[in-house]
Amino acid sequence: MLFAALVAATGSVCAQGTEAGRFLSVVGDVRVGREGAPQRVAQHATEFYEGESIVTGAGALAQLRMLDGQLMSVRGDTEIKLERFSYAGEQDRNASFLMSVLKGGLRTITGVIGRQNRERYRITTATATIGVRGTDFEIVHVPPQAASREVPAGTYDHVFAGVTSMQNTAGVMLLVIRDQTAFAALGGTAPPVLVAPPPALFGRPTPIPQLAPHSIRQDDGRADKLQALAPGTRPTPILNPLDALRAIETLPASPTIQTAPTTTLTPIEIAPVLTRPTWTPIQTAPSTTIAPTTTIAPPTAIAPPTTIGLDSKWPQIIRISPILTPIPAPVTKP
Repeated sequence: MLFAALVAATGSVCAQGTEAGRFLSVVGDVRVGREGAPQRVAQHATEFYEGESIVTGAGALAQLRMLDGQLMSVRGDTEIKLERFSYAGEQDRNASFLMSVLKGGLRTITGVIGRQNRERYRITTATATIGVRGTDFEIVHVPPQAASREVPAGTYDHVFAGVTSMQNTAGVMLLVIRDQTAFAALGGTAPPVLVAPPPALFGRPTPIPQLAPHSIRQDDGRADKLQALAPGTRPTPILNPLDALRAIETLPASPTIQTAPTTTLTPIEIAPVLTRPTWTPIQTAPSTTIAPTTTIAPPTAIAPPTTIGLDSKWPQIIRISPILTPIPAPVTKP
């Protein structure tokens, strides 16, 4: 009986395939399994294998961490399938990741495969193929039965950081950068276009897993690299705020974020700035030299002697001396 149990366990492991990652937290109805086999209820630390699918109910949320360090948050009413996962360590140049999104969506932060083997990292839908260049993005596929006037059927790709590429079935590619949203319509060959993010899809961003600080850095201390796990190594369970909510069947409201109190700044009276007066040179007219003016008094006429008769009997000549007017000396003005 013991031998039979060992054989059954070995067969079960072989049927499951290669372990690709584990669930960090689960909220609501989340199931995982292979097509044609019974599905198991996902919970914290549940393994996720290559070839398996994840199906979430309305209002559910599942967060996973892959062996290469990739983080994923699967939103509610979603069905995805891990088509291929191959990873043998950071030096594995043949590592690959291929996932299909049948409906719904997920947000992901790429790991080693998305950074080093970008051409071998793909997420596909019925209308588009998403490639990455090391990024944080969210993809949502809206099937016809879930479409509306505000949200047409097709694939939406919203980039939070980095760059992604969206290629439609006709081979037309569009690069999507930070804070942009691309859309590829369903059932047509129209090229992907940039659109405003539909509030019904991206009005409330899907939360990403919160990891402990020690698990984010590697030995080289780079904060932008997620720690990858060696193949066959079981990751240490890391608690995050969603772990305490596993028993809730519906997605809880967003937690209230406490912000720092607003500080009112009192304006400081600043003394007026004293500026030095500006002296403007005044152009003076050129000096003119005036020749000195010499005033010459006119000549004084000397009156001839005047004879005054005093008595006809005694004529007498009285000589009157002329009055001489003094002539001032010439005055020279500079």
